[in-house]
Amino acid sequence: MRGRTERATSVLLADPCFQLRSISYLLGQPEPPAPGTALPAPDRKHFSLQSYTDYISVEELAQVEQMLAHLTSASAQAAAASLPTSEEDLCPICYAHPISAVFQPCGHKSCKACIDQHLMNNKDCFFCKATIVSVEDWDKAAHASATSSAA
Repeated sequence: MRGRTERATSVLLADPCFQLRSISYLLGQPEPPAPGTALPAPDRKHFSLQSYTDYISVEELAQVEQMLAHLTSASAQAAAASLPTSEEDLCPICYAHPISAVFQPCGHKSCKACIDQHLMNNKDCFFCKATIVSVEDWDKAAHASATSSAA
């Protein structure tokens, strides 16, 4: 079961659209104000799932809180473990994630989140419009080209 949790966590955290702030918001945790903006009025009410006791049980709230804690921890660990990347190593589509996929046959690259999203509706390369036959792991492709050039 742990493998499925780790896989689901990595998929969520790799999605450029996913934000931990959304879960925090559902739990009624106010977002800190942006630097240079006024503090929110103290009497302003915040949305919270806790206000909907007829629809959401205490157990469900606890599960959401556990999920938020898990994802926050996993996000912090991933950020600490990832090496700083140069601009050249970032996905040229979202600029949020490192390059992790290479398209065949054209050899263009992006992050897996962007190519997975794109392949839901299109089978052409983002860049050159060649028909994508397969998507390989970038590490695997880099290793294969290094092996073939050494031979």
